[in-house]
Amino acid sequence: MYKLLLGILPLLFVGCKKEKAVEKEIVKTIDNTCYSSDFMEKILNLEEIKSEAKFLESETKGKGKIGFLVDSTKVNNGWDYSISVGYNGPDRFETYHIFQASSDQCNSLKIMEPVSGDYISIEKWRQMTNESVQPESGLKKGKYNLPIESLPRVDVKFLETDFLPEGSQQYTCGELKFRYFPLTPYKGMDLILVPMDCGDFDYRYYLLTVVENKIVGELYVEGIWFDPGKDDKKEEFSSYEISKSGKVTVTTDHTLDGESQSITNAYYQISDDGKIIEIKK
Repeated sequence: MYKLLLGILPLLFVGCKKEKAVEKEIVKTIDNTCYSSDFMEKILNLEEIKSEAKFLESETKGKGKIGFLVDSTKVNNGWDYSISVGYNGPDRFETYHIFQASSDQCNSLKIMEPVSGDYISIEKWRQMTNESVQPESGLKKGKYNLPIESLPRVDVKFLETDFLPEGSQQYTCGELKFRYFPLTPYKGMDLILVPMDCGDFDYRYYLLTVVENKIVGELYVEGIWFDPGKDDKKEEFSSYEISKSGKVTVTTDHTLDGESQSITNAYYQISDDGKIIEIKK
């Protein structure tokens, strides 16, 4: 009897032993989809919208808030959103900006450029907004392209205008009108020639750079120079070249009795702000 019980006990223990449960594999999914509410939050966090919201609240004594109008279009497995941002007034919705976004591109938010109607990046929109509007110039644009060499004198026909760029008085030889010859635009500025034919010299041209209707740089580049107080037949004939990179080379032929004695070159660079800087050799 005891032997029988001892034989049964191990079977009981084996039968009562709990098996360890098999853990099911958990697959985590990441949702990369953004919805209109996500983009509205991004828009509200833009510094420009914060500034407009603050101004609107001030103008309406706290009653006006930035509002949204959202137009959703189903595209394949996602959504395209057109989000109008503005003031939701008591009579109508006043649109400030229109944004464009897609549910599968959470980091892409574009804004409509009002003139062209194109959607551009926020960075480009900020750049265009911050760029100052260039004042309209009263000078005609030059028709030549860089590089430029000294033009034949017969082709240099100076224009006259009542428009006086800032700093032009010293280049008018006492006349009421401003005389100039337009060469070419360069990096947002105008390159022009002006004649300084008053006094002892009737053939002297200066190169001027004009930035936002202001004369910034000057350089004597072409003409004849001699010493009026001497009768030694010495003269200097100067001419110029302007490269595509804005480098100006002034070549001077030193003559005696009409015969060339030596030729010298001087080099200058037109900087991005319009100054003409000598390049030391």
